[in-house]
Formats: sequence, C-alpha cells, structure tokens
Amino acid sequence: WDEILEGGLPDSATVMSWRGIEGGLKAAQMGHDVVMSPTTHCYFDYRQSEEPEEPGNLGRIPIDTLYGYEPIPDALDAQSAHHILGVQGNIWTERMPTWKLVEYMILPRMCALSEVAWSPADQRDWKRFEQRLM
Repeated sequence: WDEILEGGLPDSATVMSWRGIEGGLKAAQMGHDVVMSPTTHCYFDYRQSEEPEEPGNLGRIPIDTLYGYEPIPDALDAQSAHHILGVQGNIWTERMPTWKLVEYMILPRMCALSEVAWSPADQRDWKRFEQRLM
C-alpha cells in the first residue's frame, strides 16, 4: 500500500496506490512499479447511485466515473509512466452477507475497469461501451 512511502521502501518494492493518485505518482517518479487502485475510482463497495435503497458504504462511484478514470496520470513523463503496471478493483465484503450482493456491487463496474485497464484512453468510447453492456 502507498503508506510504505512514508517510512522508506526497498528498491524492489511495488506500491499499491489506494489513497488517491499522489502515492502512485511519487512512487513511479522514484522508479518503483505501481498498481493504481485509488478509492476515488476503484472501490466497488462504494454505492453505484444516489438511490436511497442503494447498497454500499462510504461514497459513490458510478460506472461512468470509473470509465473515465485514466490510470496513467498526465503528470508522469514517459519513463515514470512505464512504472504503472495497471489497475486493481477492490471490494471489502465484510458487510455483504451474500454472493448476490457482491455480484451486484462489482457488476457492471468491473467491466468498465477492465476496459480502462486494457484500452488506451483515445480508444475508449463511453457510448459504445454503454451499448455493449445493454
């Protein structure tokens, strides 16, 4: 996790940037490999909508927000950007008593994150993605 940046880290450390993108930026600029997983985009236990009956805790991450996420920040030069290995979606299930609820929380956002992970930003198209989900 990115807290490792606060106490010093071995040269071989890979950093999971979960508290935002800043830890990932710093680690990549230091020459460390990084997996981007910020709470602002990659946490599937957050609500998908503002509907009162929507399950989830903390904040809200609708699918279009997640689809718009760019895991390689513009602030990185090409050499540092090479250290971004990819993204990871997370879900904490301690408040999800059934697999049906877990499945509801991860889908279809997992599909959006997958496309973000494997498609260059200039080849992503929200409308086409939305049609494919239907």
